[in-house]
Amino acid sequence: MSNYSLKRFIIKTLKLDSLLAGYRLNKLPSYLHQVLIGLLLSDGSIEKSINGGARLSVNLGFNSFPYFFHLFVLFNPFLDNDFTMLDVKNNKTNQVYKTIRFKTGMMPVFNYYYNIFYSLDLNTQKYKKIIPSNLYDLFTPVVLAHLIMGDGNLQKGSDIIRIYTNSFTKLEVEKLAFIITNKLNIETRAVHDRNNQYILTISRKELHKVRELITVYMHPSMLYKLGLNPNNIGFNYKNILDKI
Repeated sequence: MSNYSLKRFIIKTLKLDSLLAGYRLNKLPSYLHQVLIGLLLSDGSIEKSINGGARLSVNLGFNSFPYFFHLFVLFNPFLDNDFTMLDVKNNKTNQVYKTIRFKTGMMPVFNYYYNIFYSLDLNTQKYKKIIPSNLYDLFTPVVLAHLIMGDGNLQKGSDIIRIYTNSFTKLEVEKLAFIITNKLNIETRAVHDRNNQYILTISRKELHKVRELITVYMHPSMLYKLGLNPNNIGFNYKNILDKI
């Protein structure tokens, strides 16, 4: 971030409420940091300007609105605008889908995440999302919870958790499987899906471990991805927000 852009950002931020300014001028609180790592492994992305800061962008299907709004609340201190709804047409099926999106403001705090999650593709000369080299140190149960809420599902009948990591390379998916297996003690495999794309699978025998580890961090609307009924499990927003 250029000195000029940084100076403008600081001057603008210091005019805000002291609580908001504190969020924007410091590193992300630990819990939000973990949430963001999980988001960036799934549906979240970071956009970066040439000389300025970077911003988080979250775009989900409208059927995920309860979880989306949960994220919207968590990252509210970094938002300058409300969320938006967009209609997206699938050119293959001609069907129109409604999506929801929010973007934070451009801020230095998100530059770190851009730098570890994006790398220049020499073939396309464009930046693409990658698995960070230091992900082992960053990975936590909160990260896994948001990875599953974003890209996971529970296969009916087999109770296998599948996490659709198709956008990453085979080596990256294998690295992610190694991290989950060795950092969280949850046996995870990288499995070929289609067109040289790979996904993660967690078997039925590991399901109880996953539930014990991450249920507390799962939004009720996403508990079906662990085969759980939200009516049987409490969710205390205050407990979550107290971690921030």
